[in-house]
Amino acid sequence: MARLIRTGTKRALKAARTLREICAGYRIDLPGLRVRQGRITLGPIQVDDAARLARLLNAVPPATAQPGTDTAPDADTVRAMLIQTFPQATGGGALSASVREHTPGLLDLGSIDARTARRLIRALQF
Repeated sequence: MARLIRTGTKRALKAARTLREICAGYRIDLPGLRVRQGRITLGPIQVDDAARLARLLNAVPPATAQPGTDTAPDADTVRAMLIQTFPQATGGGALSASVREHTPGLLDLGSIDARTARRLIRALQF
């Protein structure tokens, strides 16, 4: 039993470390990335970083009101993009995301299991 727990924790820690390294390479800051109870908690993320992550996962940004403007999408739009594209990129894994009420520049990303994290890593590598 202890060996199964240790193996599961080791896999989650390795996936979290790899995910942190890949995100750092893309300049995506995930300061709250942690392993808790065998799951990888992604934690808070800036809206700009979340938008970059969504684009890396092949999210289609919404059309802007005026073509040619480089306005950044708002938190609710980025949240919707992530929720829509994450299952497609990871082959079915779900991600919960919410906009912080008092700090609209931050999204809170939920937790994923190690298997979903490995599929996310593969999606970000290619």
